[in-house]
Amino acid sequence: MGVGQRPLTHLIKGMIMFIVHWCNWGPKISGMYESVKDQCKYERREGLRSELGIHYEEVPDLAVRNDKGFTPITWEEAKKADVHVTHSMIPDPIKKLAKVTVAVLHGPTEHMVIDDWTKHGSGLNLHINLLWEHDATVCLNTHEYDIMRLYDERVGRCRYIPNSIDLEALDGVQPWVYQNHPAIISCDTPRTEKLPVHIIWAMPYLIEKIPSARLNIFSLLLEPIQYWRNIFVRSHARVLETACESIQLANNNLRPFQAGADIGFNNNYSGIASRVTMEMMALGIPVVSYNGAYTKYHAKPFDLHSIAEQIARCWNDLKAPGSTLRDETLRYARENFDRGKHVKAYVELYKELLAKKQG
Repeated sequence: MGVGQRPLTHLIKGMIMFIVHWCNWGPKISGMYESVKDQCKYERREGLRSELGIHYEEVPDLAVRNDKGFTPITWEEAKKADVHVTHSMIPDPIKKLAKVTVAVLHGPTEHMVIDDWTKHGSGLNLHINLLWEHDATVCLNTHEYDIMRLYDERVGRCRYIPNSIDLEALDGVQPWVYQNHPAIISCDTPRTEKLPVHIIWAMPYLIEKIPSARLNIFSLLLEPIQYWRNIFVRSHARVLETACESIQLANNNLRPFQAGADIGFNNNYSGIASRVTMEMMALGIPVVSYNGAYTKYHAKPFDLHSIAEQIARCWNDLKAPGSTLRDETLRYARENFDRGKHVKAYVELYKELLAKKQG
């Protein structure tokens, strides 16, 4: 079982409750995978048997699929589970036998809607189908919940359990030493709902206010490298390139860079606290965003001058004599982003759904 194993205490008719999470394999690449790994760790601490299933590999090769002891199980073994949780897809042979199924929505609704329009897909309808087909569907933030509950045909299937991370994984992170301060960090992989370009364009206006400020941008996609080259070096006098200290493409360990930064920027235009936002705050790094209760520094979406203004405001608060901003940021993260706390809501959900099925 590996990661997070503890004595098993939750019983269903005298048997250990058995949960399988269906997800793509993606250590250090996929935020969804890392979230599932966190979930299995903390469900095991709660006394459940919690495992990973890969929907496209019936018998995973454990010589390859081994993430420091965290390994997937076969479909045959997964058939014994009490609850199947889909983060990507439950294989049809498993779904037919499942006692209880739960869907967790990772993709933001805006992403799904825009994909519908640009790719002629059915992203939003897929989410609605998940809500209608499964015994419960979990939204990870209030924004998604406010949207998806409008489609809750059988009222009560749509649930809200806040997104969270493994805070223990951040213990002992050695911070990267930046040369310029404030060191602003952006870690968002480009998506239709989070565009890491406005923070780039805002930097010259921030430098007018704080000449020493520099951007450190990570997680840009490898494929359109020419696109990013044009963004930076075709600006007049390469002003956008010189406004940055670090420009990096795909990276599988952001934590040192997050820990060493002064201020984080969340590019999601709905203000949803992404995994990297939670990680930054759990390392004591305050965040500027477009919305969200986790920060008081709200820029107007896509407004370059507003972004610069809010970063400057945050930096002034950080430098103020007796500033407690870092401590407040860390305290908020510990109180609100701890997977060890929020996993208990999943355990209660599983028990509730199983009880209904068993009459």
